[in-house]
Amino acid sequence: MRIGFLSGMLFAASFLGSGTAAGEEISGSWHGAIKITPQTELRLVLNLLSGEDGTVGVTLDSPDQGVYGIPGEVGFVSNDSVSVSVPRIGVGYRARKEDGKLVGEFSQGSLKCALIMSPGKEALSRPQTPVPPFPYQEKEVKVENRADSVMLSGTLVLPEGWSRDTPVVVMVTGSGLQNRDEELFGHKPFAVIADWLARKGIASLRYDDRGCGKSSGNGAVATTADFAYDAAAVVEYLRDNKGFRNVGVLGHSEGAAIAFVLADCGDGINKRGDTAVGDRCAVAKRPDFIVALGLPVLRGDSILADQSEVQLRMGNMPDEVVGAYKDVLLKMYSGMIAEGWEKGAGRIDSLCAEWPDTPIYASLKANLKKIAATGNPWLEYFIGFSPAANISRTKCPAFVLYGEKDTQVRPSLHMPGFKSLRPDAVVKCYPDLNHLFQHAASGTVQEYGKIEETISPEVLEDISSYIQSLHE
Repeated sequence: MRIGFLSGMLFAASFLGSGTAAGEEISGSWHGAIKITPQTELRLVLNLLSGEDGTVGVTLDSPDQGVYGIPGEVGFVSNDSVSVSVPRIGVGYRARKEDGKLVGEFSQGSLKCALIMSPGKEALSRPQTPVPPFPYQEKEVKVENRADSVMLSGTLVLPEGWSRDTPVVVMVTGSGLQNRDEELFGHKPFAVIADWLARKGIASLRYDDRGCGKSSGNGAVATTADFAYDAAAVVEYLRDNKGFRNVGVLGHSEGAAIAFVLADCGDGINKRGDTAVGDRCAVAKRPDFIVALGLPVLRGDSILADQSEVQLRMGNMPDEVVGAYKDVLLKMYSGMIAEGWEKGAGRIDSLCAEWPDTPIYASLKANLKKIAATGNPWLEYFIGFSPAANISRTKCPAFVLYGEKDTQVRPSLHMPGFKSLRPDAVVKCYPDLNHLFQHAASGTVQEYGKIEETISPEVLEDISSYIQSLHE
């Protein structure tokens, strides 16, 4: 999945290796961690799985990036040694078994480092994940987006004693294909929120993104506008099919922006997200209230450039390098917005012409070309999308939450803009919380999976109290 707006999903796939027989004592899953920087570790899981014919396949998981099942190739595996590669991401690993562990070297591009792996998968503790029995009803529902021939599968949660006047919240995930629980790094934030709200007398409907889980459609070619149309269909379903009279949208990250697109009194979804499209955003599809977690306000190209700056600074890159890369990245995206993706991509060499001929700059230039080569409909749309115009035209009550340590949608960049656009809305920034609203040390993406807390109890309490205050 894309975490916020930055990284892309690598789809899981099985892969049978070269036909080498699996060693009984080395097959299975192994976990360990590599040092990216002196301050940053990245956990990895190597899965060596035997086929019925005795051959062995391999996949790689990166839990800290929320990526699982990256297919690999087996060079050699025996009872006491292994050599595998993952060509898609340029990874290699060679190791021998010593004292019950795999001791070897990990490589990716110019990076080479020791990697010791222990047997099994590292157990995750997620104490907030709801466990049945529940004091509320859960119903599997199907919602059709007729305009796009997409069938969305979701879970409708109904608290005890509910009625048509009970407030109900549609949950809209962040960017990247995610299931109805917005599951990542073993966390299920939407399941936790739904459980909390139901115990406070608030209904909810959360659904799998198109092309994910049990929902139909092709999410790989969908844009923010397409996901907004899906969310609009769910709001309309609750209002017209189920008869709810108080329907809100709770969105996270990109989903928070979508909430304001739906609430835009100018009916604002189109291929750039800021002008009318008529009946597809009719009144029946507008929310009565909004809860927005980590709301982006800037245009997509600025968000991606800021995320890149944060990552480079975390890697201790010199200021002049960071500045040069960010400047070229913004110019590249600007060209893509103005001239189309291919023409903008063709400007990279000229934009980098004055860069020094050093390995660092060569690596950064290669990264720019990789971005250009891996363009997709979502990214091509997103770089030119900003919900600012939509936000300015909304009138419904809104509660916007930011985490002070969010490194993906930094509140210092986005919160002032939102306040100027909607000075009447309720805005709160929480100290020590990250983009997922976990209590965090650094706020980095790599930290998400290492934190046991799924979402701050204070945030949960504030969300339910805000919704209740609108319906007292």
